[in-house]
Amino acid sequence: MTTSPAERRLQAGELLLEPIVPAHAARLFDQLQAPGLYTFIPHDAPASVQELEARYTRWAKRQSADGDETWLNYAIFHPGLGRHVGTVQATVQRSGAVHIAYEVFPAYWRRHYARTACMALVGHVFASHAQVEVISALLDTRNEASWRLLESIGFRRTGMIRDADWFKGASSDEYVYEIARAEFCAAAPASP
Repeated sequence: MTTSPAERRLQAGELLLEPIVPAHAARLFDQLQAPGLYTFIPHDAPASVQELEARYTRWAKRQSADGDETWLNYAIFHPGLGRHVGTVQATVQRSGAVHIAYEVFPAYWRRHYARTACMALVGHVFASHAQVEVISALLDTRNEASWRLLESIGFRRTGMIRDADWFKGASSDEYVYEIARAEFCAAAPASP
């Protein structure tokens, strides 16, 4: 039996991207409590392991109920540390539109884990979804570390959405970033 692209574990340099399953809730919950993760996003830490497990149970279906979206949600595992260091996600719509998101737990910031995981995810999406020509990300304009990360792997800023959201008592503007298949493939290092 073949494994669907959404079920495949991905190697990302020294990291392993594991498709998220309900059992990840207990493993990730404590690190998802770090307040720094929620500065630039409109939600808060999960209230309980059970709440997180329910979310991961939905995600483990790997697609929306109507089949219009494929969900590629991964826990980023560092075998050398024996710990999960974050998550990375892509939502692939039937139309070919794709949005990615990522978070690395604060104890592991500035170690290139997000960059490595995002590059692996983008490569996987392009390799396993022929209809996808462009991958997008939306991020708060104040989150300089995040938009610099995207730029470092070839994403380019294509727009800005003013007042995209209101959370934590402030309005949030968002940058739109995109990378095209041709740009990513031209910049990706050749396989040995």
